Amino acid sequence: MHHTAILFLEFGAIVLALGILGALALRVGISPIPLYLIAGLAFGTGGVLPLATSDDFVGVGAELGVVLLLLTLGLEYNADELVTSLTGNIRAGIVDLVLNAAPGAICALLLGWGPVAAVAMAGVTYATSSGITAKVLSDLGWIGNRETPTVLSLLVFEDLTMAVYLPILTTLLAGLGFASGAVAVGVALLTVSVVLVVALKFGRFIESFVSSPNNEVLLLKVVGLALLVAGLA
Repeated sequence: MHHTAILFLEFGAIVLALGILGALALRVGISPIPLYLIAGLAFGTGGVLPLATSDDFVGVGAELGVVLLLLTLGLEYNADELVTSLTGNIRAGIVDLVLNAAPGAICALLLGWGPVAAVAMAGVTYATSSGITAKVLSDLGWIGNRETPTVLSLLVFEDLTMAVYLPILTTLLAGLGFASGAVAVGVALLTVSVVLVVALKFGRFIESFVSSPNNEVLLLKVVGLALLVAGLA
């Protein structure tokens, strides 16, 4: 069978299965996220139905979906609101860090895995999936709730923490020296700082650049800019 035909059949089956699961979740009154995760285990490497042709295409499509999902969530709040909420919840972010990172580190140490594994496990139990959380908030209609900005500020705090944590973990796993780790952390912090400064100080220029009376042109500009930023990140 032709390569393109197989690609369409595989990808069509995946999308149709997700649509059926989503309809079932709506009928029951729950978020479809858990069903999507279970379905994801059924496809691809190690799954019930291996993807012979569309594996790479599905992988790229999944990355695009995460970027667009986080973009739509980010459109709900401007940079000033986000920074104000973030600075007002620093203590909550620190408590979140301690309470969620400690169990993973303690578990690794009790199992005798060593300090490097403890650092890795701390990140596993600490980090929250922004994409999944955003989807759940949207599915349950909680975007406009009063507590949602606090939840989002904690997610941003976690993301900023991970921007420092991941270079440190990579350095430890690779067995590199302090200098290499410091450079990696510095680059991560610089990148985050630049993004925040651009959002706060030059947001109006970005708005004027992407604005258009034509919805098609507006969509192309916004999606294109989002993908460029995601690639740079």
